[in-house]
Amino acid sequence: MPTHEEISPGEAHPQLGDLHVVDVRSYDEFHGPLGRIRNAILVPLPDLANRVSELPKDLPLLLVCRSGKRSGMACELLVSRGFEAVINLGGGMIAWNTAELPVEQTKPDSLAALMRFITGWLAQVSPLTPDAATELLFERCALLGASFEEPDHHAVAQLLDFVENFLTDLGAPPDLDLSIASFRRSLATL
Repeated sequence: MPTHEEISPGEAHPQLGDLHVVDVRSYDEFHGPLGRIRNAILVPLPDLANRVSELPKDLPLLLVCRSGKRSGMACELLVSRGFEAVINLGGGMIAWNTAELPVEQTKPDSLAALMRFITGWLAQVSPLTPDAATELLFERCALLGASFEEPDHHAVAQLLDFVENFLTDLGAPPDLDLSIASFRRSLATL
């Protein structure tokens, strides 16, 4: 049974000034299509046990991940280490984005960078390893007559359609629509 509080994004948003936000996702997720909450501190879950001394203690900690599961585990870890004021963001960044609350995002500076973001996300949300995701998109680019390293807008747009269909066929991850829309927004600005 959890020993920490859980709040919704709608409850958390107006309280952000009274909380330290600790994001326990990976570096790639933190900079990925779901973005991050402003002023969030990145401490990936695998590193958390070794970095508890770095966490601020002057305000309650709001723990965040993609869906709320890993941040719930992070809350339990912190409670077991003596932290009392830990709160899990229910539904994670998927729920935060669904509620249309503000996020900071790392914007790709080129089409090649956007391809790296897409590839990293595909590996995260599918059974593909990072190498297999890269190989799949590399081969798909070749079929399109495009370069994986230097794609054009049309190729990236077609790859996004392919990735969306590929993941839908596998059983769409809960952030599919949000993430594909984010990638398409990035494509439109490049």
